[in-house]
Amino acid sequence: MLFIIQALVTGIVAGFVCGLFGMGGGSLLVPAIFHVFKLPMKEAIGTSLFVIIFSALSALINYTRHNQVKAKIAFYIVPCGILGAQAGALLTDRLPETAVRYIFIILVTVLGIKMLFHPENDGASCKEGEMEYSKVSAILIGLFAGFVSGLCGVGGAVLLIPLLYIFLKVPMHACIGTALIAIFFNSVSGGIGYIVRGYVDFRIGILLGIGSMAAAPLGAKLSINTPRERLKRMFAIILILSGLSILFR
Repeated sequence: MLFIIQALVTGIVAGFVCGLFGMGGGSLLVPAIFHVFKLPMKEAIGTSLFVIIFSALSALINYTRHNQVKAKIAFYIVPCGILGAQAGALLTDRLPETAVRYIFIILVTVLGIKMLFHPENDGASCKEGEMEYSKVSAILIGLFAGFVSGLCGVGGAVLLIPLLYIFLKVPMHACIGTALIAIFFNSVSGGIGYIVRGYVDFRIGILLGIGSMAAAPLGAKLSINTPRERLKRMFAIILILSGLSILFR
């Protein structure tokens, strides 16, 4: 009974964070599964990707209803993210456990710090009909974020949101909504790779998924009503703390 409660509560927290920050919950789920359920790092990543499929879809529905999704940008980053996620999942199968762990720590912590100190962007120059100038950037962002998703099990948002915000000038709320599309497909692609390799604990994953789907719409509603700059700072701090949490085990 305690196990079920732990899994549902963990899923609720991760789903809420997914809706609030568009992070897919992976940067919280991986450490939580690693610490609470004592799974090896590779299984923690695979199970995280499995859960993110459900939480990202639940949150995405709410962002779409509020017109906070840049569909044309997603058109480029999604297929590239799928390719990158498969490459990342393949590489993690060949890397030592310690290497995967420290890649996760460094990547998440550094990006959190960079996001925290980056000046606010109102996104005035990013309009749905002006994608020609940014196609190459969108493709590269999709490939890189997908690769990280497959390698580290973080759903891609730890890269997608900062990169969309900095290089494509997308407003913070639309960064989250747009990233959720890519996160969903990246997680499906990367998750399949981990399932095939036997790195998903379905017993834990299903319970986490139930909790995350229930809480994701609540996080999305709060996020849409939160000022951009405050949301960006919160996002950055969560990334930094998540990366450091793995370091101290």
